[in-house]
Amino acid sequence: MSTKAVAVHDTLPHVEWVDLHNNGVATEVIVIKRDQRSGDLYFIKTDELDDIDRRRLVSILKKRDAGKYELWDLLDNTTLGNGENALEFFHQLVKVLTESGQIITPRAGQQGISLNPKSHAIPVKRGPGRPPNNQEG
Repeated sequence: MSTKAVAVHDTLPHVEWVDLHNNGVATEVIVIKRDQRSGDLYFIKTDELDDIDRRRLVSILKKRDAGKYELWDLLDNTTLGNGENALEFFHQLVKVLTESGQIITPRAGQQGISLNPKSHAIPVKRGPGRPPNNQEG
């Protein structure tokens, strides 16, 4: 299962059309985070937002530097008008599309795993000593 976006929104960063159910039907989602290690896509479906929450997210997405950071980080550094942290507020709406195509609710003790066996490899540790100096001159 690929979590690639079918289309990306023209003006708002982090808004994409994604085939969530691998059935050829794209759904508009707000991408909160992409986990490069496991292939998981953390998202909120836009059709599940009420008008107030949609306006809150759009105001965050319209910030000048919104495209430079993952939305997870932007939400964590934003306080809503009601005084609540945006990440804590919107986390209740987040779902995860795993690389295998399952949609799960993020919670402790459960996560998607990569279907790529190379990503499960344990990195080789170097012995003691200084790293090589690759700088010239």
